[in-house]
Amino acid sequence: AGAGRQARAGGGGRGKEERWAGRDFLDSDSETSDGGDGAEVEEHPMYAEAEAAGKAKRQRKADAAAASAAASAAGRDEARRELEAGDMAGDGDKREAGRQIMKNRGLTRERKKIDRNPRAKNREKYRRAVIKRKGQVRDAKAQEGAYGGESSGINQNVTHSRRFG
Repeated sequence: AGAGRQARAGGGGRGKEERWAGRDFLDSDSETSDGGDGAEVEEHPMYAEAEAAGKAKRQRKADAAAASAAASAAGRDEARRELEAGDMAGDGDKREAGRQIMKNRGLTRERKKIDRNPRAKNREKYRRAVIKRKGQVRDAKAQEGAYGGESSGINQNVTHSRRFG
């Protein structure tokens, strides 16, 4: 992980001189000093261009922000005038009520898809009721031919009748 971090940090194991070796603005002949006594060093023209570009960009941003603020203020004024005019449309007619106003439902919960169609909902309710009934009652079988007795036999331990008395 350490090697990856070093590579991402921009080093890659090379020294600063190696990384900047091909750059002409760092050549020693373009920098002059007055004998190393801490005097001002002459700047490369690239620095002046970058500074001018930065100032121009900041000025453009400031102009755009001022224009945006003016436009939003004008929009607010126009909206306020429309509200003061009431519900009248631009050509003197009253505006039509929207669907939400016409339905007048207020705040309602969202319903399931099946609840939107009553016919489909009742069909589904019937299907479920049939499934429940199959668990409670055995299906009646059609008789085939003459009566041949109970096919499964008669269990003597089971009583289905009731005694009176």
